Amino acid sequence: MKRRDMLGGMTAAAIAAALPARAQTAGQSGARKGYDFIQVDVFTHTPLEGNPLAVFPNADGMSDALMQNIARELNHSETTFIQSARSGGDARVRIFSQNSELPFAGHPTLGTAFIMAKTRPGKTRLVLEENVGPITVALEKRSDGLFVEMTQKEPVFGEKADPKVLAEVMGFSVDEIDSRYAPQMVSTGSNFLIVPLKSVSTLAKLTLGHTFPEAFRTRFSGSGYYVVTGENEIESRMMGASSEDPATGSAVGCAAAFLVQNGIRKPDERVLVRQGRFVNRPSQLYVTAGMANGKATNVRVGGTVVEAMRGRFNA
Repeated sequence: MKRRDMLGGMTAAAIAAALPARAQTAGQSGARKGYDFIQVDVFTHTPLEGNPLAVFPNADGMSDALMQNIARELNHSETTFIQSARSGGDARVRIFSQNSELPFAGHPTLGTAFIMAKTRPGKTRLVLEENVGPITVALEKRSDGLFVEMTQKEPVFGEKADPKVLAEVMGFSVDEIDSRYAPQMVSTGSNFLIVPLKSVSTLAKLTLGHTFPEAFRTRFSGSGYYVVTGENEIESRMMGASSEDPATGSAVGCAAAFLVQNGIRKPDERVLVRQGRFVNRPSQLYVTAGMANGKATNVRVGGTVVEAMRGRFNA
C-alpha cells in the first residue's frame, strides 16, 4: 500500500498517536510563543520585484542570537526587528544581514518605516533609532500608494580610486569609465566606491567574483556601486563579492551625493535611478541631494514599498 493511501485511511486518533509526543501536546498546553513577520518588496509597486525584506514588527524580548539566526534562516540580504524606542524616536530598529548586525542599510530602513506606518495613521514622519543613529523617514500618501523617503547622514567624501585598476580587474576598458569624474569612496552611513560609467552597455559586462589587489582592498573596503553618468537615464548595479543587490538604498544615497557634488545632477532635483534589471528584480530608487558651501548635503532616498507575504516564526 502506498504511504499516502495508508495515511488517508488512518483515523484522527491513529494519526495523533503516530506523532511525536511534543507535537501531540503542543495544542494542549496553549499556543507556542512565536513572532510574526511581514515580507515586503522595496523600491517597487510590484510584488516579487524590488528588494525583499522581512520585518518582525514586535521583536521586544528577542535575543541578539535569535535575531541573527532568524536572519540567517530567511537568507535575505537583510532582516529587520522593531523594538520599543529608547531615545525618543518612534522605534528602535535592528538590522541583521545573514552574518552580522549592521549599523545602517537603506532598503531595510524604508521597508521597516512602511510597516510602522500601518499602525501609526496620520503620521507624516517617523524616526527610526538605528545603530548609526536616528534616521528620519518622511511619509507621503499618494494615489499609487505610500511614498517613503529617508534622510541619510551627511555625506563624507573619501579617497579616489585609480580607474585603470578598476577597469583591469572588472574586465572592461578604462575608456568606459567616465573620465570627467574620478571613482570615489562616499559614505552616508556606509562606505561605497562610486564608479561612474559612460554607458549602460558597460553595466551589462559586469560580472561577480573579481579580486582586487590587496593594497586596493585595504584602501577601498566598501563595495562597488556602478552608476551610469554619461546618458540621460541613470542606471546602476551593486556588485558584491559573490552576489548582486537588486536595489541598494544606502549606496544610492552615496551616488546622489556624488552626482550633485560633481555637477552631474542639479541640487535638490529628484532623480530616478534604476537598478535590479540584471537580476530580474527591477527597482526604482528616487534620490535628492542639496548643495551648501560647495558640498553636497541633505541626502534623501525614497521609493514605494509593497507587501508580498506574511509568516510566523515559532519559538
